[in-house]
Amino acid sequence: MTCKEFEILENYLPKAKALIFDCDGTLLDTMPIYYESWSRTCDEVGLHFPIDRFYDTAGMQVVDIFKLLIEEQQKHHLCPMECEKKKKNHHADIEKEGKRAGPVDVVVEIAKRYKGKIPLAVASSGWRDHVITGLERVGILSLFDTIVTADEDEVARGKPHPDIFLVAAKRLNVDPQHCVGFEDADFGIQALTSAKYLYSCDVRKMFNYPRNIEKRMAEKK
Repeated sequence: MTCKEFEILENYLPKAKALIFDCDGTLLDTMPIYYESWSRTCDEVGLHFPIDRFYDTAGMQVVDIFKLLIEEQQKHHLCPMECEKKKKNHHADIEKEGKRAGPVDVVVEIAKRYKGKIPLAVASSGWRDHVITGLERVGILSLFDTIVTADEDEVARGKPHPDIFLVAAKRLNVDPQHCVGFEDADFGIQALTSAKYLYSCDVRKMFNYPRNIEKRMAEKK
């Protein structure tokens, strides 16, 4: 995040009446682990899903990504829901292997700063049990007043549609125009924009975002 972008965020935060955070890639550094579960699943069912495409589809619901890949690659014998179940099983196997996601500290610090001052929520395209377990493991679940996930009936459409962010604002009883949202994916940013939030923060631009730290370390080698 450039100095100017940081100043813009810091200008909007005091004006916000609620903060809404995506989970995977925003609060939790889950993306490397998630890609491994995607890779194992796609290898099993015969789908091609390179890492750049994985990041391009970040924010979409899992079943919708499978529908997209199946249609694009003409693998119509595959069932998106069955593929989703296989991915969930692979994710569980990876966790049994001891691979766990840590917090994205630069984002979590903002949530901690505003805890108790204004309402905080999580709005995630992930499965509810995974989101709650992930937040609980790193000790930040208690920061949030409500958790909204895409597998809830109240969320009619996934990102890039605004539904999940509108539901989160409604549960906090705050007008979307008074909310600041945090996202790490293009589809998520589109959803925030459509929800007409006060400000949409792309955490990928933050100086201490994990991928940016890794990039700087690699450049030093």
